Amino acid sequence: MGHEMMTALRKTAEGVGHVELCEVPIPRIGPGEVLMKVWATGVCGSDLLIQEDRHFYSAPVTLGHEYSGVAYQVGKDVTRVKEGDKFVTDIECGESQWLGVTIDGAYAPYMRVPEHVIYRVPDHVSLDHACMAEPIVATHHLIQERAQVKVGDDVVVVGPGPMGIMGVQYAKVCGARRVFLIGLRSDEKRLQIGKECGADHLLFSEGGPEKAVMEVTGGKGAEFVLECSASQEGVQHAIGCARKAYEGPGGKGVVVFISLWGRKITVNLDEVSLGQLDIRGSWSWNGRETWEHAIDLLDRGVFDLDPMITNHYELEEWETAFANLRAKQDVKAFIHPNGRAWAEW
Repeated sequence: MGHEMMTALRKTAEGVGHVELCEVPIPRIGPGEVLMKVWATGVCGSDLLIQEDRHFYSAPVTLGHEYSGVAYQVGKDVTRVKEGDKFVTDIECGESQWLGVTIDGAYAPYMRVPEHVIYRVPDHVSLDHACMAEPIVATHHLIQERAQVKVGDDVVVVGPGPMGIMGVQYAKVCGARRVFLIGLRSDEKRLQIGKECGADHLLFSEGGPEKAVMEVTGGKGAEFVLECSASQEGVQHAIGCARKAYEGPGGKGVVVFISLWGRKITVNLDEVSLGQLDIRGSWSWNGRETWEHAIDLLDRGVFDLDPMITNHYELEEWETAFANLRAKQDVKAFIHPNGRAWAEW
């Protein structure tokens, strides 16, 4: 593509802010690489954290790590895709190499990716739905690999953001008996989307949700708690709602934490130790195995993704997209670097 230029959204320097649209060359690919024409890039809380200088990154870098697109050019020796194929990729390309975080990502019309991280998307799966692959991967990891929701479990999800609502759906798929979704009163729009996606009980953080969970579960609490709010209050709710085991082998309540970037949280360890809670952290995934599971879930249409996709933006509207996510006006919004006029495949 010669020395043609494109507009990309980049973190241009270290520190708070420094996110702006820049003109950069369209990438050139080499052997074993593919040039993706980007259909959609999901606006993620991690993008906001990078903007706020609260997440690791390498500047300057083009942001955007949740994406879908088609193979526009295919380099020598590439066998997994051909030109025109729909695909997504793992964002971990190697040690300390994260697409959209430490190396150039998808808030741009074109992105260069190595073949070994590519996963083809089935023809019947839309590129909008394919753009949810990375959140599905992270959700599968925390609900099936870091811990397991079992048939008949009562499940509490704290925080009705994208990961929380995805967690609600996956818990129901795994056979959860009841799913409680906890959020702030300012989260009411997201809570209602969570209900549409399968939550049985909606609870406000301000109303003391622990009492409600105990009442519904007969005083036992939840076997599985997913904490997605990254807040002091959310962590307290998570531990307070978990099923305690004050005698016997313990391990009755499992609490999984995600999204605590840069936050220092105070925890009452008496509840953890005396209640014999199983506390786990979750981040990232188990490589190819997890991604193959995610593609299979997309292929089978396990998730109802449309209610979660709440907005679409042009690349030039990135500031509005970031602001709306920060204000909880969106659950998952997409930026379309090539414009929505580009025919959907």
